[in-house]
Amino acid sequence: NYSVNSDYTKERVFSIIYLRGNRGVKKLLYNDSLLITRYTLMIQSAFCGGYKSIITTTHGVFRSSLSVNQLLNLACIRHASTLEGRMEATKKMMNYANKSPILIAEKIGAFPTRSYKDLECIWIFNHLFQIENQGRGLCKLTFYDKISVDVAVSKYTLMKQQERLHTTMNLFSMLSEKVDLFDLQFSNKM
Repeated sequence: NYSVNSDYTKERVFSIIYLRGNRGVKKLLYNDSLLITRYTLMIQSAFCGGYKSIITTTHGVFRSSLSVNQLLNLACIRHASTLEGRMEATKKMMNYANKSPILIAEKIGAFPTRSYKDLECIWIFNHLFQIENQGRGLCKLTFYDKISVDVAVSKYTLMKQQERLHTTMNLFSMLSEKVDLFDLQFSNKM
C-alpha cells in the first residue's frame, strides 16, 4: 500500500511516497531523477513552459523542472556518488581530459555530446542507435525503437563518445569482477 503527498516548490516537484510495511511507514523521496534508468535514451535541456530538461526514454518523453546536470547529479547520488565524482573517476581511470562519459550505476552509462556545462549538451545513454550524417556538423540519431533526434555534433564525435562510453563500462565491469574473484580466492586461503 502507498499514498502520495505532493509538495510543490519553486524549482522542484517532490512527492513523498509512504510505504506501509511490517515496521511502520517508510518515506521515500521522489524526484524526476528516478526517470533515469536503463530505459533512458537521452537527456537534453529545455527552455519553455518552466521546464529545464527533457528526458527521453523507451516509455516516452518526460519534461522536468530540474536541469540536466541536477537530474544526473541526483541519479548519481542514488547510487552513492555525485556527477562530479563519477566524472572524476572516469577521467582518472581512463585518462580522458574532456567530455568524459559517466557510469551512473552498474549498467547505466551516458556520454555528453559537448562539455557538460554547455546548455546545448545532450547526454546519450548506452543504447543501440544509428547515426546518419546530415552535413554541416549535424547528425540524426535513431534509436532501435525508431525514436530519433537531431544532434549538432559530427558523426566522428558521436562514434568516439560512444566508443569511450563502452570502453569505460567494460573496464569498470572487469575491475569489479576482478575484485570479486580476488575476494573469493582470498577467503579460500583462510
